[in-house]
Order: sequence, then structure tokens, then C-alpha cells
Amino acid sequence: MRSLTEAPRPGTDAERPARVSVLIPAYNTRTTLRACLLSLTHQTQRTPYTYEVIVVDDGSSDGTKDMIAGFPGRLDLHYTYEQRSPASGRARARNIGLAMATGDIVVTLDADQVVAPDFLDEHVRAHAAGPDLLVVGGRLQLDEGDIDQEALAERFDLSSLPEVVRGDERDRVFRSLGCELADMETAWHYPWTCNVSVRRDRLIAVGGFDESFTGWGLEDAELGYRLVKDGVRMHYTTGAAVYHEHRLPVTADQYRQWRRNLEKFIRKHPDPVVRLQEMFAPAIDPDTLTEEDWVDTAVRFEHAARALTGPDRPLPVH
Repeated sequence: MRSLTEAPRPGTDAERPARVSVLIPAYNTRTTLRACLLSLTHQTQRTPYTYEVIVVDDGSSDGTKDMIAGFPGRLDLHYTYEQRSPASGRARARNIGLAMATGDIVVTLDADQVVAPDFLDEHVRAHAAGPDLLVVGGRLQLDEGDIDQEALAERFDLSSLPEVVRGDERDRVFRSLGCELADMETAWHYPWTCNVSVRRDRLIAVGGFDESFTGWGLEDAELGYRLVKDGVRMHYTTGAAVYHEHRLPVTADQYRQWRRNLEKFIRKHPDPVVRLQEMFAPAIDPDTLTEEDWVDTAVRFEHAARALTGPDRPLPVH
């Protein structure tokens, strides 16, 4: 992993606007990445901030580099290419972006989603509540179909996107439990890095992403676990939502990768609550995923975690 060091930053937070670094790993996602970048050109700034966008090309062969070279110059856009190798993956790509970042706040996105004009503003405003937050934004699922990139280049409008067909599954979990994300014993499991933000110094303090997590799944939950253990508080906001392009079902190969990463997670953190994530297997396995709803599993997961800590467990301080 590349060295994660704190770059010198003159002045104090009170003397200058926040600086945001948006990290986007990309692998053969030229078309969807372009839509993502176009949406980032329309960001509003009710709260003063500046931002940079860092694209880490994880060995693409689809012309991503040429697309970036020809992208309209309306972003502080930085691009780096890493040769594909057995070590490639989202964790490594995000660490490469983190080593390049100059922002106070790091926002992570995926290359297959677009954001509304107030997306970054909502993240920045959330962090004004304190220096120790992990801000988790919502994810809205789009139907099949293409984004009208010509229209999106001019302005953000929902009419240029496919229809939203599903909200964020985590909202249903919170409603079922009658609590907020910050109140959950298992909150660390849910900071999906398609849409989270955290202070760069807090991310560096825990060592960034664990690059031994390759393939699909759980590198974000493992980071969330370490951040929470380090004292970071969780905050969920629907205001900073992303629009996720049509997602295909989990494949058998992805499920095998998830199982491998879960075993690694359990070995690294021999905490009984970490092992409880095995409960999700039937809801993720493509051979059995119709047998149990993911939301029902998430609710059982939280109840089981609370049972481990006892009825007198302290709730997080808001």
C-alpha cells in the first residue's frame, strides 16, 4: 500500500472553506464514469467548500484514459492509471486515491452512479457537526436504460435518468428497528463506500482500506468496523443520495469472493459480532437468495448483536 501521510495544510478550519477530495475507482466503466463526472460538474455550494475529483483507473482497457483526456475542463480532475494485477481491487484503488488526496474530507463514490447538485454540499454540512463523523449517504436504484449524457452535460435533471425503481434497503432496516444508524450495534456494517465521507486524517489514522480484501464485498464494512472502534461516530443522511445505475444480481463468483473476504474479516477481527455476518449468506448466495429477504436478515443481525452485548448496552452519544 502506498504511504498515507498527512500533507501540510496552512491555516485553520475557521480561516478557509472545507476542501473535499472525491475518490472514484474505475475499471472498464468509461460510459458510466463519464455520467458520474458530468453530474459532479453541477455541484452547488450553500456551504463554502472547494473540491477535487480523483479517478483511479484500475487497469481499464475500454478507453477510460481517452475519455478523461477529452472531458470538459469544468472539474479539478486528477487521473492515475494502475496496471491490472492480482492485487487490484477497490480497496487498493481507493488507497491510491487517498494518497493523492489533498482534502480535509474524503468522499468515496463508485463509477456507476450520478449525484444531484447538492450532493457534496450535504456531505460538507453534515461534517460541520464534528470532526469525528463517518457520513453515510443513501443509494437509489435506477431502472435499466441509458442516461441522457448530452442533457446531463448541461444540467442535472431527473428526466435525463432512468426511473428510480428502488430506494435504499437500509431505510427499511431503520424503520423496522425504530432507530437511526448511529444507534445500531451493527452500524459499522453499513457504510457502503459507493457513498460515504470521513475526515481524511481519521481515515489515515486507521490505515485506510485493507488491500488484502480483493474481489467483491466487505472491504467497506471492515473499514467501518475499524473506524467505529477508533471512535468515529456514524451519521446517515438521505440528503446526500446517489443514483445507482441498474445493478445486476450477485453472481456465483461474487458470492465466492464475499465468502473469502468474510473469512478474512473474521480472522482479522475475532469478535463474535463480526462472525454474525455469516447470517447474510442465504440472502446473498444466488442459489438461495429468494429464501430470505436481505432486510429481514439485517434486522436479525442487529438483534443478535444486541443480545451479545446485553440489555444494558450503552447507546452511541449523538
